[in-house]
Amino acid sequence: SKQMIFYMSYKLTEEGERYLKEGLPEKNLLNVLKKGKISISQAQKQVGNFDIAFMWAKKKLFVEVKKGELIILKEPKEFPEEEALKKISEGKQIDEKLLDTLLQRKLVKKVIIGEADKLIGKEVGDLTPDLIKTGLWKKVKLKQYDVDLVVPKISPGKIHPYRQVIDDIRERLIGLGFVEERGPLVEIGFWNSEALFMPADHPARSIHDIFFIKEPKYGAIKDKELWKRVQSTHEKGWITGSKGWGIWSDDAAKRLILRSHGTAVSARSVHKYKDLKNHKSFTIDRVFRPDVIDAKHLIEFDQLDGIVISEDLNFRNLLGFLKEIMLAMGADDVKFKPTYFPFTEPSVEGYAFIKGLGWAEIGGAGIFRPEVTMPLGVDKPVLAWGLGIGRLAMIKMGISDVRYIYSDNIQWLRDKEVVV
Repeated sequence: SKQMIFYMSYKLTEEGERYLKEGLPEKNLLNVLKKGKISISQAQKQVGNFDIAFMWAKKKLFVEVKKGELIILKEPKEFPEEEALKKISEGKQIDEKLLDTLLQRKLVKKVIIGEADKLIGKEVGDLTPDLIKTGLWKKVKLKQYDVDLVVPKISPGKIHPYRQVIDDIRERLIGLGFVEERGPLVEIGFWNSEALFMPADHPARSIHDIFFIKEPKYGAIKDKELWKRVQSTHEKGWITGSKGWGIWSDDAAKRLILRSHGTAVSARSVHKYKDLKNHKSFTIDRVFRPDVIDAKHLIEFDQLDGIVISEDLNFRNLLGFLKEIMLAMGADDVKFKPTYFPFTEPSVEGYAFIKGLGWAEIGGAGIFRPEVTMPLGVDKPVLAWGLGIGRLAMIKMGISDVRYIYSDNIQWLRDKEVVV
C-alpha cells in the first residue's frame, strides 16, 4: 500500500499566546524591579504568574533576594524566547535549542499536519521515522511481521569469481614457499624464444602465433656475454653437448613482441636466481596469441608458469605437482601425454576433464634442456611448467565457455556463487 506522508509542526499553547501578547513573566518582573527594590510579597501582588516569573528570572541570574527584597543583578537587552514565540506564531522555524526550552516551558506544542489524522486507529505496515518522532505510533495499529514474506534481494559487492580463482592459486603457491615473479608484457624475442632454445625458423615464431610490435621494432640485451652464450648454443651447441640448430638471427632475437607465453618469465627467473642452490618461483600474468576466439580459446589470457631449481627433484615430482594443483582446482580427472617442446626434455601436456566440455588441455611441462639452463648459468635440473589459468578457472567456476571468466554481465556476476 502507498505510504502516507505527514509532517510535524509547532504552534503556541494558550500560555504561549498570552506571553506573546503580555510579555514573558520574568520580563514583567524586571520591569517592576526597575522602579526600585521591593519585597517578595509586594512583587507577588504586582506581577502576574509571580512564581514562574521568579523561577525563570533567578534561573537566568537576572535577580537575587537580599534581606527579603528582590534586586536586579543584570538586565538583558533582549529576550530570545519572545522573538521565538513570534516566529512560531508566523509559521517560521527557530533554533532547536530554543525550541526545546519552549517545549519544556509548555509554551509551544507539537502539531501533526497532513494526512496523519487518517492513520489514527488504522493498521500500519511500516514503523517509519515520522511515526516515531511524532509519537503517532502509539495511536495506530502496527501490523505484525510475516517472516515468510519474500524480501527484496540484496546484491552486495563481491570479488569477481575469476579474481578469486587467481588469488586462491597465488595463496596456495606462496604457502608452498614459491616466490612470485613478474615480467614485461612487451617482451624481446631473446627471452620469449632464443633463451628457451627456440630456433629462428620455429613455427611458433610465425605471424600466426605471435603479435609483433609495430614501433619500436627492436630491443636490446645489456648482458653481452649472455647473448654470446645463447647465440653459440643455437649455432653449434656451445658446451652443452648439443649440436645446436645451426642458425641464428639477430633480428629475430631483438624483435619486440607481445609476450606469447609465461615461460619467458621463467627463463628470466632461471638467470636471476642462477647462484642459488635451490629455488622455486611462479608467475601469473597475461600472454597474447593470435587465435580464433571460441569456447576454448582467447587471443589474450593468463598463464601460470613456474620453475623449481633443485638437485633432488625429477620428472616424477613434476607430474605429481601438476596433478595435485589440477585436482585442487576441481578437475574430475587428470591425464598426461608425451609431447615436444624445444626447451624441455622430457615434455608432457596436461589434460583435465571439465564437465560439459570434456578433456581440455591445461598446459605443458617438462625439465629444461641443458641448452636452456647452461647458457643462463645453471647446471642443475630445472622443472618447468606453463598452465592456462583460464582453463583451471573454468573447472573451479563450473563453466564450459572460457569467455565467461572475463564476463562483465552484471546479472551473471550477481547470481554466480562465491568461488571457494
